[in-house]
Amino acid sequence: MRNRLFCSALCVATFCANTWAAETSDGLTKTRPEMKKRIEGLKNREARIPLPALTAEELASGRRSVNNGRLRSLYLPESWQANRSSTGTQGQRRSTPANVSTTLNQLQQAPDYAFKTRLFWIVSRTNDCQYCLGHQELKLRRSGMTEDQIAALDSQWSVFPADEQAAMRLTRKITLTPHLVTDEDLAAFKKHFTDAQVVDILQTVAGNNSTNRWTASTGIPQDRSFGGDEPSQLDTPTSPEFATIETKVAPFDYKPRAAWESRSEAEAAMGACQHRTPLVKLPSMDVARQALAADTPGITPPVWCQVLAYSPQSELRAWKHRQAVAREGQLNPTLKAQIAWITARENRAWYSAAHAKQRLNALGVNDEVLYSIGVNESGFTPAEQATFVFARKLTSAPHTIVDEDVAGLRKLFNDHEVAEIIFLVCDGNSFDRLTEMLRLPLEGGSTTVGQAR
Repeated sequence: MRNRLFCSALCVATFCANTWAAETSDGLTKTRPEMKKRIEGLKNREARIPLPALTAEELASGRRSVNNGRLRSLYLPESWQANRSSTGTQGQRRSTPANVSTTLNQLQQAPDYAFKTRLFWIVSRTNDCQYCLGHQELKLRRSGMTEDQIAALDSQWSVFPADEQAAMRLTRKITLTPHLVTDEDLAAFKKHFTDAQVVDILQTVAGNNSTNRWTASTGIPQDRSFGGDEPSQLDTPTSPEFATIETKVAPFDYKPRAAWESRSEAEAAMGACQHRTPLVKLPSMDVARQALAADTPGITPPVWCQVLAYSPQSELRAWKHRQAVAREGQLNPTLKAQIAWITARENRAWYSAAHAKQRLNALGVNDEVLYSIGVNESGFTPAEQATFVFARKLTSAPHTIVDEDVAGLRKLFNDHEVAEIIFLVCDGNSFDRLTEMLRLPLEGGSTTVGQAR
């Protein structure tokens, strides 16, 4: 994949103006000027979980940190953040050092940096994540894209190369309706890329969906500077050609998801997972096992970990991350596994659901109780019930999360626990998308399944 700026290829078409309002009652913006006004205004928002300003001493010492990173460091276990990077963790991707300017300079040297950032922009616009949109706008500018080229992401994908268009189409569908992605959708995308690139792109898009849900639901205010002291001016002029064109990416076509499948249907779907063919060729088990040996010698890697062996360093980071998330933090293990079950069921991610089910069974939760989630939750505590409702909403409709949703959780949990709940929903949505889009086959009776999710 090349870092394509396609300057000469962009021929802006003139679209007829219409009388639609620029912004709907739920806050979604239809035009680019309104979108940029909104993401600039986000600088004045108050986070839904307290985010104290840097002290005078910290500022005097030269400390700088983006608000997303600060909120994570305040409320999440450090081990939960070890797998993060700006554009992913495979291939050309790099982990995130503390100095943001250095990070950007490193990332921008990667041949596929701008391409992946364009996909991140599409994920963010689809999820209506204003915080992430602001960051991707700035990154795309710094990668060399013009205002009109960035504007084309919202309405004119035809100006991009065919392989990017295929990735963009799948990216939006994975983001908005992962449960409706078909084998034909995946085949149309896959013909443009190698197996390693397919894994890389899907892992990136899955991670972007996690990041969006975290920054949007926690209500993080937009950074006033990003990558140093340079002001992050986001409300920039839009050319007349794009000023009135309506978005084709924002979730105006969102439809509530159907009720969950019955127990028998869910069990049949999880059972069928054992026999499906993965989208890409799996690296050898020896390669996967060797990558994990530094952390867990002798382990037989689960299939989700095996597929990440296209990049052994990525595989090891992901493995350590999932172990830390399962074992550390303030929330009890049962609630963690319940969240994993809910996101998987809501996303119809059957490999992921089977892993969550085995975790819950190992914790002593029987199937009668398990399958009452989403059907009859009267036997659960008020705190559990509130978590279940929040997890389903953030999974299927992140653009509809409002202040009251987080405020409700804060009445039942402390702020660290609220942050962990949000993070686990985000993490589940990433794992669901990666494993289901790759059509991973479920391990038949593997003892490592319960450790993997």
